[in-house]
Amino acid sequence: MNHIVLSLTDPQAPMVTLRCRSYAGFVNRLSAVEGRVSAAVDGSADAATALTGLAAAAGLASQGEPPRTGEVRYVPTPAARERVGAEHDGVWPQSLASRQRKTIRRTPGALFTFPLEDPTPADVTLEVFTTDWSPSPAACAVAVHPGHPLSSGLEPGRGSAFTGRYCRHPLTGDLLPIWTAAWVKPEFGTGAVLVNPGHDAADLAFGREIGLPVRFALAPAGHDDSPKNWLAPPVVKTGKAIRTGATDGLDFTAAQTEYFRILVDRELAREYVDFGAGSFTVAAFTADGPDKIHWDQERRTVTAAGQESSGSPAQVSPAAVLAVLDPATREAELSVVAPSSAIESDLLALRLLLAEPGLGPTPERAPDVLLVGTVTGKSDGVGQDVLELALLTAAAPQETLPVKTQQLETAQRFLAAHTTLTELDHIPEGDADAATTKAAGQIKTLLQRKDTKQAFTHLYRLQKTLAKGGTPLSGTLALYEALAWVIAGLPTRSSQDQLSDAWQLL
Repeated sequence: MNHIVLSLTDPQAPMVTLRCRSYAGFVNRLSAVEGRVSAAVDGSADAATALTGLAAAAGLASQGEPPRTGEVRYVPTPAARERVGAEHDGVWPQSLASRQRKTIRRTPGALFTFPLEDPTPADVTLEVFTTDWSPSPAACAVAVHPGHPLSSGLEPGRGSAFTGRYCRHPLTGDLLPIWTAAWVKPEFGTGAVLVNPGHDAADLAFGREIGLPVRFALAPAGHDDSPKNWLAPPVVKTGKAIRTGATDGLDFTAAQTEYFRILVDRELAREYVDFGAGSFTVAAFTADGPDKIHWDQERRTVTAAGQESSGSPAQVSPAAVLAVLDPATREAELSVVAPSSAIESDLLALRLLLAEPGLGPTPERAPDVLLVGTVTGKSDGVGQDVLELALLTAAAPQETLPVKTQQLETAQRFLAAHTTLTELDHIPEGDADAATTKAAGQIKTLLQRKDTKQAFTHLYRLQKTLAKGGTPLSGTLALYEALAWVIAGLPTRSSQDQLSDAWQLL
């Protein structure tokens, strides 16, 4: 299996992004010198295809004013949210998993299945997540978000539209119209909502807007149903069941229990915990974005493959997390280098994307994750190679790195001395002595632990020793060059095979 190192970014902190990429390069070289086929990436090789596939397998939404401005956001499927929320997606670092666990909202409830009227072979099952179904016999519609498979979309500027489809109420068998509504949140439950104007204030407003009937299935205790005491909506979690047949007179909690029992017997309901993870930016609409997609304004998602003519062309700047949608990355042994600030955002999005069943095989093993801390201080006028070496070696990865002049000067001296060593002529043949081999072996161990700070300290010391001792033997120089290449990717006179051979000798 190939190895891929993915570097995530912090758009608000270019120095942190550069630090992540420096560590990603190091991890990639470490993997390569140990004999694996490895590559470092910082995004998808084909972001347009990745977004099209994501739209087909999961959910996308938008913010702003697409296709000119705003963001494309990924909405995880319930299956991916459940897998990550229940931590059935491999063993992730405990500190990372703990922070993500606090981010994910857990809401217990039930999933109801609403059989479709006149179903087609292409139809999906209409499931609705609910936390309170005590008044459900009075429900009169189902609303879905604009990108739902049963949605017919919404014209720009409209907040709702009838889909032309109906479903059966699983308790009563009544036909309920299916509406598309902009207010339905795709990231909550299944992206479908049971509309009950008599028993919910928001549903009441929506029902009056589009002309739905207002029915009642609950009434306060003592209600006599006389005209002078007719109910005023909404009636919420109170009283007893009315107009429901065999369940009339039951306390609302007992009625809810009975409805669930009936639906379980009909195989139209099951207990369910909704893991709420929100949505995540996976691309930004921008006039000069490097990738082109076609945006379906009415369904508020990327147009399906082969239907590009029905969408509006849009330029986007993709996020690095889309790389895990590339088949080569998804199937590889994956390492991820990410800003510590991205644990609840991009890193959680990446974890959910890996757990999406519709995107291909879901990895059984969590990727190796290296978290990188913030960077403070200034580096104006400093060369890129000097800055990258300092960002990689001046502090442990997760530590905050205050960039200081002394650190930059040390990196500059090391690079200058390295150039001198690699430009030496007439290198005498011979193996490294025992002291050099031991020192190089200690540095190798530190690099395998990804302790670049201590490894660099020891390598700098070894470099000074070599510079003072005259022209080093070929074996000594080979060991030094292998270590310098792994830690910082510095130029060498050796081939990749020679570097690997020297590494294996340690």
